[in-house]
Amino acid sequence: MKRPLLIAFVIIISLTAACKKSDSDSGTTLNGVFVLNEGNFGKANASITAYDPVTGEVSQNQYENENGSPIGDILYSATEIGDRLYLVVNNSSKIEVVDKETLTKIATIRIANEASPRELVQVSENKAYVTNLFGNSVSVIDLETNEEASIIAVGSNPEGIAVVGERVYVANSGFGNSNTLSVINTATDEVTGTITVGDNPVSILKQDNDQLWVVCAGAYGDFSDPNDDTPGMIYVINGTTAEVVTSFEVGGHPGDLVLNDLDDVAYLMNGNLMSIDMNTFEVIDSAFIEKNFYSLGFSTSDEGQFIWGADAKNFAQSGLAIQYNLNGVKVDSFPTGIIPGAFYFSAE
Repeated sequence: MKRPLLIAFVIIISLTAACKKSDSDSGTTLNGVFVLNEGNFGKANASITAYDPVTGEVSQNQYENENGSPIGDILYSATEIGDRLYLVVNNSSKIEVVDKETLTKIATIRIANEASPRELVQVSENKAYVTNLFGNSVSVIDLETNEEASIIAVGSNPEGIAVVGERVYVANSGFGNSNTLSVINTATDEVTGTITVGDNPVSILKQDNDQLWVVCAGAYGDFSDPNDDTPGMIYVINGTTAEVVTSFEVGGHPGDLVLNDLDDVAYLMNGNLMSIDMNTFEVIDSAFIEKNFYSLGFSTSDEGQFIWGADAKNFAQSGLAIQYNLNGVKVDSFPTGIIPGAFYFSAE
C-alpha cells in the first residue's frame, strides 16, 4: 500500500537498471509499456497492464493470464536484473521472480515478519537489498537461492534505495518523523553512517554521474493544521563521497520524481507536475503540466523522450495512463488496472 499521504514512489526500469530515470539508450525502439497496478489494500487484486505503443493494443492482467493466479496484495515496485524481473509485492511480504519477457513465474522470495518490502536494488552479482517499511530494515537477498539471507537494521520506515559502488543509500521516511539516510557498506552488509536531510525522505534517484537526488516530502505535523507542516525539499548527494552537494526547497509535499535522459531536467510531482533545472537547481515551471498524478515514468527511445503519468481516479475503478511529449502536450492514453503505481519500459 502507498504511504497514507499517497506519496507514490515509482520504479522505472529499462533493460538493465532500476531507477526512476529510464536508461534506454538512444538507438532503441520502445516496444512495450507495462503498468504495475497496486490493487486495493487487502484485496490481493494487484495486476499488470501491457500497452503496445506501435499498435495501441492494451492487455490487462498480464501476470495472471500467464501464471494462472493473481500476483498478490499491493504490487509496489519492480527491478530488472539480467533476464529476470523482481516484482515486490508489498502487503504480501514477498518478491515474485519472473522472466522479464514472458512474466512466467520462476520463484517466490518470502520476506519474514510481514516487514512490508518496498524497493529492491542489485548490489553485487549474486546479492540484492530490499527496504522493509515496517521492519525498519533492509533484507539481504541471495539471487542464486532466491532467499532472504539476512537483515540489516536501518532507520525508521525505510523506502527509497540507491547504490553507488560499494555504498547503498536508504531513505528513512519515519512517516514524516525522520530525516536521515542510512549508508550501508555492501561488502560487509553493515551501516557505516547516516546523512541528515530534510523531513520525510521517501525516494532516491541516481544520475549517470553517481549524484543522488533525494526527495524529502516534508512533515505534516498536526493533519488538521497545515501551518505546522514542514516544506518539501530536494537534497543532492555526491554518491561517491556521501557528502551533501546542495539542497533546495520546493514547498508542498512532493511525491514522484523522474529525470530526463540528459540529466538536465527533472520532473517532480508536487500538486502539479513541476520542472526543475538540474544544473542550476532552480524551478523552471511550477506547473509544467497542470495535473496531479499518482505515479510518473520517463521513457527514451528512437521515437523520442516521453513523460508518463498515471491517474488512479477514485482508487476503486480502473486507472488511466497518459503519455506526454517534452512540451507537456498529451500524446496518448490507455486504461490500466486499479491504482496504477509504477511503469516498466521494454526496449530493443
